[in-house]
Amino acid sequence: MSRVSHAVRPVDFVVPLISVASLRWRWVQQELRAVTARDFNGRRVRVLLARIDGVSLPDYLASQPYVDFHGRGWQQAYEDLKAVVQQRTNPRPETRALSDYELPHAIRKPQPAAEKKTGRKLVYVSYDNENDGYYKDVLLTWANSPDFPRLTVNDQAIVHSPDNQESEPLRRVIQDKIRAATAFLCVIGENSSSSAWTNWELKQAIEQDKRLIVVRIDRDFVAPEVLSELYPTCALSFTFEGIKRAIDEAYGVISQE
Repeated sequence: MSRVSHAVRPVDFVVPLISVASLRWRWVQQELRAVTARDFNGRRVRVLLARIDGVSLPDYLASQPYVDFHGRGWQQAYEDLKAVVQQRTNPRPETRALSDYELPHAIRKPQPAAEKKTGRKLVYVSYDNENDGYYKDVLLTWANSPDFPRLTVNDQAIVHSPDNQESEPLRRVIQDKIRAATAFLCVIGENSSSSAWTNWELKQAIEQDKRLIVVRIDRDFVAPEVLSELYPTCALSFTFEGIKRAIDEAYGVISQE
């Protein structure tokens, strides 16, 4: 860690690359904690995170601004990054923190207000309503435990397909529930990949940039195609601990086991 501090001391700006893979490494976590302190022998170093995939920032980084290469696209995010770096003045201000600088609109501090108020995660559960209701009921039972995140589901009957005009009221209800949640958990059953509603709900969650968590009822069940190019957090088993651990990781709480 002293070598990290020594390497950072002479520079003006540090840009940590944040990804699903990087946040799984304990060394990366320790380096991030050291760098984001930004105070090296009394000298302030400006830090701007670069989010390069769909990872959700852990709690200790939640207040940090970041450039969203994943959401904005590489070229536009690179321009955003340059715009911040070029705001430095000469001579360099030694005590001015990064938050004092005007940031492009793409750089956000991701922590929903509802999450700040309650302090407890709120996860929307998507499941095949016709075939996998039992597993939804199991999850809701587990959610009664104070150690398990709060869950929200669609509890209205599904009669029509999501593209049917008659489904418009139900679509609005589900969109509101997904919007209010801070993560999206998809239960993958035998027929989930062909379920029109599961695929529609997944697309809503992706459009709203929700944390994505996937749990298979059976490891051989196929996930919907829309997930093929994404990197959701996956539960290794349909168990209380397995799903709780996956949700924690989606929120940036990395298990040390």
